[in-house]
Amino acid sequence: MLDLIPKNITPVKLFSENGLDPVLKKIRKEIREFVPIIETSKGRKEIGSFAYKIAQSKTFIDKLGKELNADLKAKTKLIDAERKRSRDTLDKWKNEVRQPLTDYEIAEKERIEEEQRIERVNEVHGDALHENEMFDREVELKRKEAELERIEEERLEKLEKERQAKEQKEYEERLKKEAAETERREAEKKIQHEKDERERVECEALEAKEKAERDKIAAEERAKIEKEMAVQKAEDDAKAEAAKKERDRLRIETEKAAKEQAAKDIADKKATNKKHQANINNKIMDAFSVLDIPKADAKKIIIAVVQGKIPNLIINY
Repeated sequence: MLDLIPKNITPVKLFSENGLDPVLKKIRKEIREFVPIIETSKGRKEIGSFAYKIAQSKTFIDKLGKELNADLKAKTKLIDAERKRSRDTLDKWKNEVRQPLTDYEIAEKERIEEEQRIERVNEVHGDALHENEMFDREVELKRKEAELERIEEERLEKLEKERQAKEQKEYEERLKKEAAETERREAEKKIQHEKDERERVECEALEAKEKAERDKIAAEERAKIEKEMAVQKAEDDAKAEAAKKERDRLRIETEKAAKEQAAKDIADKKATNKKHQANINNKIMDAFSVLDIPKADAKKIIIAVVQGKIPNLIINY
């Protein structure tokens, strides 16, 4: 993780505007330059390790963000508390300073309300005599209004009944028309159905006739083809049998020639190996002569080595 994220990075710098871009660009550059090798155990471990580093970087960045966010929340909480304290204190001081004006306004309001109450009492006393006359006029006016309302209600009720009767008549006429139209469509559908049924029966009969003719022609054609195929098969079988016999003859001759060639190759190889071994043995005996070892003794030594009687000593042919 430490080689993917700069060591001197701070939460404030990292989470400032575009502060995360250099870190992400660096990690992306590392990813582009990384060459994964899946064929070897070491390569697979390197892939896993690199992926783990990226995951650690994600965890590290997220942790810095959480810490910075918690710090900012604590500061915001403190600021909000101080704001509330300032509001409460200054409101209290404002009310304290304004209290004389507030007391004056309340007293002035109560004085004005008392003067208005006295004026209303005087007006009520002066209007009391006039109210009786006005009451009689209102009673007569209400009676006339009630009569007019009754007449209007009767007129509206009559209009409503006429409207309902008209709508009922139109509805019944519409039902009759719809029933007649439905009956007409049903009759047309029945006629069309009968026509379609006749055409279907005729079409099926024609198709059955054509199918029977096609089946007859197809059967005759199949019989002809089967007969030709039987003749062709008999000819093919005869050719195949002859070809098989020829292949068997060639195979036997080839196998015989191969066996003879293999035996000859083995004999030639043995002769060549024997000649090669004799040549090496002669060179060894010549070397022994330099050590003044008699030829007969040198030959015995070579034979003993070949037979494995001398431990840890071999001859490479």
